[in-house]
Amino acid sequence: MGTDCEHQPGFGDVKANIGESWWNTSNRVTTVDDIPEAAYGRVTNPQRFEPLIAAGRALVADLEQRFEVTVTHSVPPQARESTAVMVVDIVHFTPALADQAPLTIAFTSFPGLYLDIGAWEHVALPSCGCDACDEDASSTLESLSRYCEATAAGQLCERISGGTSPTLKLSWKGDDWASSTARQLSTGVTELQAHSIQPPTDGRWQPWSPRSQTAPR
Repeated sequence: MGTDCEHQPGFGDVKANIGESWWNTSNRVTTVDDIPEAAYGRVTNPQRFEPLIAAGRALVADLEQRFEVTVTHSVPPQARESTAVMVVDIVHFTPALADQAPLTIAFTSFPGLYLDIGAWEHVALPSCGCDACDEDASSTLESLSRYCEATAAGQLCERISGGTSPTLKLSWKGDDWASSTARQLSTGVTELQAHSIQPPTDGRWQPWSPRSQTAPR
């Protein structure tokens, strides 16, 4: 059986969606044979992800209030006629120090979000959205909060290792969760290493600096 469901594409040239998303399986086991062929690539109710947009806007305000970051907006690239999902707004977080991971939240017309974190991590929320994948809003909201809080807490490590056989390794380690991915790089190493944003020497991003609070008068 073919499974040609279309995950939301990233807008970076060399970034791949190698992050891990968590979603609710509704306490049931579904096998591939249970899913109709037509469900792959079909999206009958994308508006179920609309809460992501409001949550993303709220997170922008919350993170700016809590941490020493500079927040800027950029104009999305011109969408091609063939592009089904368009980026409608891009918000960039630049932390105070160079060893603190930057964060970009892109709002899409799906509706959904792209998160670009650190140098090379890219996450799409939802990761797909088609009927076969059966993602829901509550799980994607949880992932949004988890990734953003983990970024601010300095819980991302990114590095390229392996010498003649380079591997891109991304790992998250939080208080109650952890995730890691490793992807061999047959091409694209030069582009990754030439990216304007690079992780610290040991790969470990540091926590964002809390914004100083002015004492009430």
